[in-house]
Amino acid sequence: MDEQVFADGIGAISMINGTVRVDLMAYSPTDLDAAGQPRPVFRQRVIMGLDAFLATAEKMHEAAQALAARNPRLDVTPLSASIPTPVPASPPTPTLVRTEPEPRTAPATPVKPPFP
Repeated sequence: MDEQVFADGIGAISMINGTVRVDLMAYSPTDLDAAGQPRPVFRQRVIMGLDAFLATAEKMHEAAQALAARNPRLDVTPLSASIPTPVPASPPTPTLVRTEPEPRTAPATPVKPPFP
């Protein structure tokens, strides 16, 4: 292994043009916030296709479950378990309105065909 990147976490995840960008962040030893705490700063970006990102997310979840099995104090409840399932809205009831057709009238001036 030639190079290692240390990260304290993920700062942002975005998807642009079908590729997922994962911004890794680390706490700065010199840049402090108003409370004197280290600020998170961008360190490096990992860019991958959507399929690779989803496979990576699954692997990370499996790793978190394995770590939790070794240490019962860790809570790895899936995020999806805490998000309520959306209830689909009922479709609107159509309102039927009866309309009478407009009477047809002849044009005020005769229309000439464009070609003889």
